[in-house]
Amino acid sequence: MLQRGSIVVAADPYGQTPRRPYLIVSDESHPFAGEQYIAAGITTKEYPPSISLAGHFVEGGLSEASFVSPWAVVSLREVDIERAVAIVDQTVLRTTTEQIARFIGYDATSS
Repeated sequence: MLQRGSIVVAADPYGQTPRRPYLIVSDESHPFAGEQYIAAGITTKEYPPSISLAGHFVEGGLSEASFVSPWAVVSLREVDIERAVAIVDQTVLRTTTEQIARFIGYDATSS
């Protein structure tokens, strides 16, 4: 099973490229952990409020400057993942998941 914070290369279900990198944001509590993952797309283009990966790799890396797109959330199946290429730090994970939560209307302060 891939760990939360892994960057993987997988089929791109929406774009013009056959494969793209994704940041795995789900963990073992996912009902289909190990078979399916919640992930955010990664691109080489920076848009507000994308999240830069520069200086945040714990292991491995990507060949170009890259940014997590927290609005581009997908459900990846294990069979569509080609390989894991890196792991990022907790700062990127926290920022990404906080942005995703805001985009779907979740406010942690009102809980």
